[in-house]
Amino acid sequence: MRLLDALLGRERGYYEGMASGASVLTRWFGSPDAEKIQPTYENACAAYSTSGVVFGIILARMSLFSEAEFKFEDLATKKLFGSPELSKLETPWPDGTAGDLLTRMEQDASLAGNAYIRDAGSRLERLRPDWTTIVSEITTDDKGEEIREVVGVWYDPPATEGRKPAFYPIDEVAHWAPIPDPQAGFRGMSWLTPVLREVDADVQMTDYKRAYLVNAATPNLLIKYKQKLGQPKIDALREQIQARHGGSDNAFRTMVLDEGADPMTVGNNFEQMAFTAVQAAGENRIAVAAGVPGIVAGLKEGLAAATYSNYEQAMRRFADLTARPNWRSACGALAKLVNVPAGSHLWYDPSRIAALRQGEKDAAETFQVKTAATMTLIQAGYEPATVAAAVTAGDMSLLVHTGRVPVTLYQDGAAPTNGASS
Repeated sequence: MRLLDALLGRERGYYEGMASGASVLTRWFGSPDAEKIQPTYENACAAYSTSGVVFGIILARMSLFSEAEFKFEDLATKKLFGSPELSKLETPWPDGTAGDLLTRMEQDASLAGNAYIRDAGSRLERLRPDWTTIVSEITTDDKGEEIREVVGVWYDPPATEGRKPAFYPIDEVAHWAPIPDPQAGFRGMSWLTPVLREVDADVQMTDYKRAYLVNAATPNLLIKYKQKLGQPKIDALREQIQARHGGSDNAFRTMVLDEGADPMTVGNNFEQMAFTAVQAAGENRIAVAAGVPGIVAGLKEGLAAATYSNYEQAMRRFADLTARPNWRSACGALAKLVNVPAGSHLWYDPSRIAALRQGEKDAAETFQVKTAATMTLIQAGYEPATVAAAVTAGDMSLLVHTGRVPVTLYQDGAAPTNGASS
């Protein structure tokens, strides 16, 4: 019996009391192939809650991604149109919007590499990625060859949630994984995975700065005495210095020491370590992995050369290279949850996205320039077909002249001498 058929044949009450999805599947079917997100999800969530850089970058991704408005696109005419069939995406859950749905999907994809949205009848449900396992089995294709395909997901919330584990067939679940995991067949990978060490270093640097300020905003101090003080005097001296000079409130106060004391600093200060530059470089590498320009995320390296023009260009790059591919793949994943009209597919409306409006304006201006150039060249006597090819390709070598010269090109009173006419 196929895994899918067997699972669908189970009563919901059967799940009650089962310890885990993995144990249930193993008990029923031996060892079905299953893919679950890696433990790095916990690290990603920790980075999201402790690193301002990660939080700012994911916030920028969510803000742009949530601007999209769902439409259907006619495959023949490329025209967008709305439909009541889109209502489930427009209001995915009570008081929810399409923006809320896309925000949740982007957040889950950034942290876990995977987002799961279930069709729950009249509404949609977000499945937590760390409670979801992809289940697949080997079937045969049209040629009789073996092929592995996803049959559904196993959802296994902890017992504290008060919810039974459940299997949902793949037709009911939209799985969005914008970055494929190279070590899995169907699972996605978070963009945070390759830069978790950079994130950890950034957090450590932030802690270092805090410790620097808490400890009087000065480098470590070493005090040498010629005579031996003994441990009680050393402890008393340490407590006295900490009480009078510890903390940022006591920074830069004059320190008076007994005769024989030889103070000296140990370690490097921020300037000697090029601390700011090192931290900025780490922040930039995190932003690169996320596909977010530093200026958009408000990072130091991006803001250092920030202008209005630079910001516009960065937003367009962000939208074109990061958001557009994600919108396309998200539409492909969500299409199974709505009734798509024949001859069309689920798409998004770029005209409602602020970051793309400048691009549309530029495209219109470019079209005007090309149109004017085309008319000028045709009037100058070039063959229309070659003009169209040259303007489209941006290659003037493609132009072929008709041999005719317009009358307007001759000076007043002049006449063609080679038989050319207008």
